[in-house]
Amino acid sequence: MPGGGSSATRTCWRCQQETSQASVLCENTQCAAIQPVAAVAAYFDVLVGGPPTFDVDTAQLRRSFLRLQQAVHPDSFSQRAAAERQLADAQSAWINEAYATLRDPLARAHYLLRLRGRAVGEEATADAQTLAEAMAAREEIEAATTEAQAAELAQRIGEQVAAAEATLSRAFGGGDLDAAQRLTVRLQYLRRAAQALQSRW
Repeated sequence: MPGGGSSATRTCWRCQQETSQASVLCENTQCAAIQPVAAVAAYFDVLVGGPPTFDVDTAQLRRSFLRLQQAVHPDSFSQRAAAERQLADAQSAWINEAYATLRDPLARAHYLLRLRGRAVGEEATADAQTLAEAMAAREEIEAATTEAQAAELAQRIGEQVAAAEATLSRAFGGGDLDAAQRLTVRLQYLRRAAQALQSRW
């Protein structure tokens, strides 16, 4: 997995000039050829333009995503050579994946941990407190019989999700990866509880 390389450069396949790994097009404005997906660029390099962080301005992220997608959209390359069409397809898919990852706090947390070699599996076991809370939430979801009860549960779970995300921000900001791992697992369990409630109501 790329570990970030916004300051690294590569040689443009068309004009042979150096261009940033984080740029989807050649930075030589007289060339501006679409580039291959960079092997060493992280999602943050391309869509955020800074070091990996849990705290992302999602409005700015979306603006960056739309700008990049417009630049590499396969329709814009429909009359180009096959090689350039393939590059556009690959860049567009990569940017879509990057945006989907960074806009979602849970996916973003997983990605940050993978970048740091501390990946958390989808089936990772939570700590005792989170497991107890998850079991209690599941029982309450099953026992809910009215929309009012479901709405109260949804509000409570939403508040727990927001608190977990805020604590995750502090953990990543302070470089406490052990805490970030635990909190990412907690957020996974809370998301599952929210999904279970939504599917029932």
